[in-house]
Amino acid sequence: MKTAQDRNAEASHLRASIQTLSQQLEAAKTALDNLVDSCLHQWGDPVYDPEYIPGYHIPGDPPGTMGVDRRSPMDVPSKTNERWRRTCKNCGHTEWTTHAKPTGKSPVF
Repeated sequence: MKTAQDRNAEASHLRASIQTLSQQLEAAKTALDNLVDSCLHQWGDPVYDPEYIPGYHIPGDPPGTMGVDRRSPMDVPSKTNERWRRTCKNCGHTEWTTHAKPTGKSPVF
């Protein structure tokens, strides 16, 4: 069984590790942003990539709790948002759009 002193030392080590990893994460994000910003993007073909949002049920407020402002239970239907995706062949950066050309077959980025 660990003593309080062992737990304290382990917790301190974990906190230091979290701080170091957080700094490394921020540095990696900055480096990636710089790489993407300086890339001469060569886009691949757009791909239809719909976004499905599942439906859900709102239970509403319990009777007698909200007076005239009470929200009744209701079902929110699922929906699919049409969108297209393109990816840079050089750096792997991905963009999505929901705007389609008048033909409806190819996106406008």
